[in-house]
Amino acid sequence: MKYKIPTGSELSREEKRYRIAKWAIFIMMLMIGTVIMRSGVFGRWQPVLLIPLAVSVSMYEDELSSCIFALFCGYMTDIAFGFLFGFSAVWLMGICVLCSLLVRNLIRVNLINFCIISAAAVFLEFFMDWFFNIFLWNVPKGEVILLHSILPTAVATLVISPALYYLTGLTERRLGSETVDVTYLDEQKEEEEGDREE
Repeated sequence: MKYKIPTGSELSREEKRYRIAKWAIFIMMLMIGTVIMRSGVFGRWQPVLLIPLAVSVSMYEDELSSCIFALFCGYMTDIAFGFLFGFSAVWLMGICVLCSLLVRNLIRVNLINFCIISAAAVFLEFFMDWFFNIFLWNVPKGEVILLHSILPTAVATLVISPALYYLTGLTERRLGSETVDVTYLDEQKEEEEGDREE
């Protein structure tokens, strides 16, 4: 099965403008989320906005785009929380590529599926944070950190996730292009017709 990403010459001017505007909005959402996370305006209940943002974008985009966007979301999460550079980026890329593949092949884009995938991503992030940064180093009062810092942040992230899904979906509906899916489906039909002729 071949997968073709349309080049700039295959897109009309209007599609190029829509695509640029859509990614500009996604990048603006990434920057605003980073500023909110870095400022700590919510105190103990500070949500990690970039994890659900990366998952919601990956539900609407192809694998390569979601991988690159997840990489930047992971890097910005690492910068905002002072983690080792690349700590969140590596696993977030894998989750977002898996999410794109699931949406393309198995599941539909809806709020329930988003909440399940987002909850899994948030759980993985905070489990890895607790395990590698607190448990393995035998930090004193690790249980207190878990109960009073990590769990409230995870709950706040899950609560705010549907709002990010709605904003991403709204952007995709207004500015999205079906070109990638149409090209993929056309090639798949051509392959099937070629197999039938043989």
